[in-house]
Amino acid sequence: MANLSLTRVNQKLGQAKALLQQSGNAALPEVHRQSLIEAVSFHLVCAYQHYLRELAENYGLKNAQGITTATELAKALGIAGKHPAEADELCQLRSGQGWLADLHNFYESLWRTPKPAMQQPDDLISLVDIDSKPPVASLEMINQWHRNFVALVKRQRETSAEF
Repeated sequence: MANLSLTRVNQKLGQAKALLQQSGNAALPEVHRQSLIEAVSFHLVCAYQHYLRELAENYGLKNAQGITTATELAKALGIAGKHPAEADELCQLRSGQGWLADLHNFYESLWRTPKPAMQQPDDLISLVDIDSKPPVASLEMINQWHRNFVALVKRQRETSAEF
């Protein structure tokens, strides 16, 4: 199974890279630019999910497919008596103000619906706060997220291969 997760991580990172290579066209219409940004964020988040499973499998966890967060990974590894630095680093990156948290915040914002500004009776239309701005990503940001994620995976794979 570890090979499958490793393959899926590489596949998703490759798909994100292929999309990013198309983003260099200066005449790209805004709708295409935004589509690229959202598509790359999808592939990066998907690669992250598969990477969590790859780490779980590498450390011999039995329910690797059920792990969806770095916190769950660290907890499952702790129960198994293992405390790898990879899981700790992912927890820190995901919970902080860094690139991985920014990536997930942007991706999750694509799925959110605006919350009503105030509760209305059932027969009235709810007011929506149009001043609240969802997280925004640029081509530069997603390029940086991709570079950071690729560097993280390479470094962590190299470090774990030494042991």
